[in-house]
Amino acid sequence: MSKKNDIYNGAMELFVEKGFAASVNELIERIGIAKGTLYHHITNKEQLIIDIYKQLMFEVEEQCVNVLNENQKENTKQVFSGIVKWFITNPSKFYYINIFESSPYMKLHFELVKDTKTGPRQFIMQKVNMGILKAYKTDMIAFFDFAFTRATANYFLSLPKPLQSFSQEFDAAFDMYWDGVAQKQSYTEKA
Repeated sequence: MSKKNDIYNGAMELFVEKGFAASVNELIERIGIAKGTLYHHITNKEQLIIDIYKQLMFEVEEQCVNVLNENQKENTKQVFSGIVKWFITNPSKFYYINIFESSPYMKLHFELVKDTKTGPRQFIMQKVNMGILKAYKTDMIAFFDFAFTRATANYFLSLPKPLQSFSQEFDAAFDMYWDGVAQKQSYTEKA
């Protein structure tokens, strides 16, 4: 593993454990490197926080969103299932994403992370333009989508056997989501 990956993983774990108020000194102590080595690989702590978030969001997109299925409801279900399962199987990464998105960093630095929202927005607009999703504002649907995947993952992670519960209950969770966003005729005609 590269030194930069060691830094990112150590920082992610530290920030999940202590929040973004954790100090650089705590980080260098945790990963066992000199401060100069740290700053050789990162610009500053704030940029590190942003870069980790972006890396995780692109990892989720790369691993979960490239699903192709003719049935748009099933396609959306597979994408969301992949995202929720990724969150469940990578809880530290998921908690980091949650911490970032519920912190002032998201609002203060939105311009620096907006490229992580391009894929989800395109996915949404494609379905709105096809008449599959209700024609709400794209960002409103994106926030709803993000809230759904995060709340669903939190629900399963709160249970004693998250993956087993996911396998048994995800269909019901997705149906709650789909009933809220889909055009009624589109999912009854094309399901």
